[in-house]
Amino acid sequence: MKENVLMGSPLISTNESGTESLIGLYFRDASQNNLLTSDEEARLSRKLSRCYQALIEELDFPSDTPLTFRKTVGQIPNTAPLSKRAKRAICLAWACREKLINANLRLSVHIARRYTQTGVPMSDLIQDANVGLIKAVDRFDPSKGYKFSTYAFWWINEEVNLHSQKGNRVVKIPENALNEVKAFNKQSIILYQKLGRAPNQTEIAESIGSTIERVGDLRSFLSSEVSTSTPVTEESSTSFGDTLEADEGLRWTPSVGQPEGAVKL
Repeated sequence: MKENVLMGSPLISTNESGTESLIGLYFRDASQNNLLTSDEEARLSRKLSRCYQALIEELDFPSDTPLTFRKTVGQIPNTAPLSKRAKRAICLAWACREKLINANLRLSVHIARRYTQTGVPMSDLIQDANVGLIKAVDRFDPSKGYKFSTYAFWWINEEVNLHSQKGNRVVKIPENALNEVKAFNKQSIILYQKLGRAPNQTEIAESIGSTIERVGDLRSFLSSEVSTSTPVTEESSTSFGDTLEADEGLRWTPSVGQPEGAVKL
């Protein structure tokens, strides 16, 4: 069985049949990107600072504009007239951004592996970690003088932690409701231990300082998902989805000039 080593942890990159898995291929590709040394990261930071400063000068951005990719390159309209200097700065900034991302893919994997016990697939964890890495690169101000890996660690960990809290669900819990769901779960357990029975919605609403209607919403977020392909009964060939009736506003009707017998795609 073939193994790769990424951030000090063995990562199996082949399945039982000997074929490389998709995640195994990702691990292999990520390990091919060399980590930046302190000197290389410092040189890359200086290049980015010069690029951002050049764009601020060439495009007349406010003098207090943060030296970040998001606030400089990300704010340039597609139709903006650019000088040769500005074009060179943009191309170099994109190249440095890509290098910074690729050089820190191992850090993303390293942090993602900390959340493997949450029930979220490893591929989703890596995807969320990479989203956090990209956010860190776009918000990194090289003129501040701190190491990028230290800055990126917080963003990557925050992104993975946020999405792992939603669990392995098809319909994700809204981000603005995660803290409320935590409070709901915590108070439900406390009240159960105190009352010796399952608390009702009124008792939970009073304990978390919310309304009965909101508690009902939070309960619905935690309800189990049912696949539309689930059979209605064990012996039935009819699925749950077959019993759902489309809303009148969602029914398909032939468009103007389309024959009644046209195939519906």
